[in-house]
Amino acid sequence: MIAECAYYLAESRGFAGGDCEADWYAAETWIDNQLSA
Repeated sequence: MIAECAYYLAESRGFAGGDCEADWYAAETWIDNQLSA
């Protein structure tokens, strides 16, 4: 789930710039928040 979410975060910015680790951590946070809601 995290890898797929991180992919979509990178895709949303057109795969330009950014940091793959930052995408991963953002995806972890987003999924954790969704699962705890």
